[in-house]
Amino acid sequence: PPTHEDFDNVMHTNVLGAMQAISTIAPMVEAASGTFGFVSSGMGSIAETDRSYGWLYRASKAALNMAVKAAALDYPQATFIALSPGWVKTDMGGQSAPLEAQESVHGMLQVLEHATRADSGTFKHYSGRELPW
Repeated sequence: PPTHEDFDNVMHTNVLGAMQAISTIAPMVEAASGTFGFVSSGMGSIAETDRSYGWLYRASKAALNMAVKAAALDYPQATFIALSPGWVKTDMGGQSAPLEAQESVHGMLQVLEHATRADSGTFKHYSGRELPW
């Protein structure tokens, strides 16, 4: 089980930081009719959970997804999208991950570039596929 310290660190990093950014930046994004993307994870999808590891990380990304969905309702002139970068070769993803960082980032930027207001409050894979909550 996670310690209180682990819980606080992960939740502060993955949820609180984003929530604070939303309250600070979203009014400007809305005024510009812009798009606001958040790096989530496929591990934050409750519907696609098929393994039991990473409870704390999964819970933090599901909480982030909820914040993004709720913020989309508060700022209707902006587009809010939670993004899954996929399994990427990083310190966290490891060298056996199939995806290079450049490909993931390119895909996420494409999703953001082609987003419309109808996409606001959605959860998207870097490939553009909509992910279930």
